[in-house]
Amino acid sequence: MQDDTLSRKIADIHAQIRGHVGDIGRIGIALYHADSGQLSTFVHSSDGQSPLERYQVPLAEVPSLRRLHEDGRSRIIDDLASLAGSPSEHTRRILAAGYRSSYTCPLYAQGELLGFLFFDSRQPGHFRNDVTLRLDSYAGLISSLVSHALSATRALRSAMALARELGRHRDEETAGHLDRVAHYTRSIAMALPERLGHSDEDVEFLFQFAGLHDIGKIAIPDHILQKPGKLDADEYEIAKSHVQKGSEMIGTMMREFGLANERYAGLLHDVIACHHERWDGGGYPRGLVGEAIPLAGRIVAVADVFDALTNPRPYKRAWTLDEGMAYLRDNSGGQFDPQCVAAAERCFDDWRRIHARFHPLDAA
Repeated sequence: MQDDTLSRKIADIHAQIRGHVGDIGRIGIALYHADSGQLSTFVHSSDGQSPLERYQVPLAEVPSLRRLHEDGRSRIIDDLASLAGSPSEHTRRILAAGYRSSYTCPLYAQGELLGFLFFDSRQPGHFRNDVTLRLDSYAGLISSLVSHALSATRALRSAMALARELGRHRDEETAGHLDRVAHYTRSIAMALPERLGHSDEDVEFLFQFAGLHDIGKIAIPDHILQKPGKLDADEYEIAKSHVQKGSEMIGTMMREFGLANERYAGLLHDVIACHHERWDGGGYPRGLVGEAIPLAGRIVAVADVFDALTNPRPYKRAWTLDEGMAYLRDNSGGQFDPQCVAAAERCFDDWRRIHARFHPLDAA
């Protein structure tokens, strides 16, 4: 899923900064998610592998960054070695990678906290006034690029949320289901092995899009969505058509928003079109097998089924979270990608918190 858009632009800016400012070994961006209070790594440009990937932490647990946000000010640390012994995992990782000074700026979009921008150098005391003045102009450019990259997808999600709200009286569970699936999806994606090739940027866009996986259900009749008993064969075929209807709806919306040629258009399509495929080939609509199923579809399939099992439906009781995880485990290698199930098991504690936070009838 990894490619070039925002990551490539940040790498190009990094090259320019090296030419103008000197030893800046790393640029990193962490996004803030207001709904969960979490900071998560997003894009970076680094000398070698980034010391911080697939990493998230509650902003409340990082007082220094929280103060930067509250004060709206930047921060210079001239000697990161002075923080040796810090309980902070991200500080330990930065030090272990050989960085010795840093400059951090909060990023805002329309008055709301977007995240934080980090410049790191391997030289102590590198961030003199003349250096930070130059970096501030680059920080403004980076902030605009990040905001632009996210604004189109958020506008698309807002349009879909409106459609979802218009149909919410039909199925009060739907909104909570979509929110939980999005958060479960991000947990799986962050816990998967890096060799699968998905970046932090991919994880973020997958999180943004996962909640749209069932958008086609707004076109399915009430008597099928809310039927308390088992669907007959004809009803089941109509219910399955939500995948095709969702793909068509999103295709139209992507064209209307001018996003059809964006790199992540394919990622959104994979989420909607492939979340009912099965690892063993028994899914729909195409009957894809194993790794022929796009990774995004394999991840969302696990998150979607787990949430459907562990919340009440007109035709069944809610399973316990442990029962839901046991089902994933029992169907690993059959219905589900084994690596996705293993990742889900590793972040099960996080899933418990997500389930509690986004209560079926209270989720926004």
